[in-house]
Amino acid sequence: MIHKIKYGIYPNPLPDAEGNTTYQVRHMPEGTMSEKTFLAHLQYHNTYNTVMMRSSLSVLKDEIVEQLRNNMRFRIDGIGTFQMKVGLKTQYDEEGNPIKPHFTDPDAITANDVEVQGVSFTPDPSFVKALKDMTSTRNKYGRGPAGKNKPYTREQVVAFLDEYLKEHHSITRKQMEFGLNITAYRAQKWLDKLTAEEPPKYYCEKQGATYVYYPCGTEE
Repeated sequence: MIHKIKYGIYPNPLPDAEGNTTYQVRHMPEGTMSEKTFLAHLQYHNTYNTVMMRSSLSVLKDEIVEQLRNNMRFRIDGIGTFQMKVGLKTQYDEEGNPIKPHFTDPDAITANDVEVQGVSFTPDPSFVKALKDMTSTRNKYGRGPAGKNKPYTREQVVAFLDEYLKEHHSITRKQMEFGLNITAYRAQKWLDKLTAEEPPKYYCEKQGATYVYYPCGTEE
């Protein structure tokens, strides 16, 4: 069976050196298989003990976190290697706008300026090969139009946010990015615009390193 890739064609936010708009292609996921769905999938298609599988996944997640905390990389043969990502903490101006950290003296950087920012994953070459095998670069839904980041109207964006917030109560930039199938740049521009309006329809709260958006008139 040949699996066809679903992709979209997107304009890059910045022009090239000659001022031309350039384009990129990105995979367009059709959803996310959660742990619950994965276990149900295993139970339906195989004879695996899902209770044992759930316990194994829990142990694996805890062990990855533990080893990364101990400054170790964590490698799973045939899958890939996980490694902790650290970086400089984002700073904020008096109005709460993020400022890129700027140090000209390396000795001025202390532990208080550093934070865990995520996890990087390097796939094993055999894992990538398995993904490429039996996979066609012919788009599942045809070649999508150039400039897939279609210009949503304010009404369309607000309708999406209102519907999403009815169920989830809050949204992040990344969730909006995936929900509307737009770039991170465009998602952030819309969120900045809608929270700056008078009166604003939404407001923002910082939770750790993430900005979370809520409809006005609600409590976190």
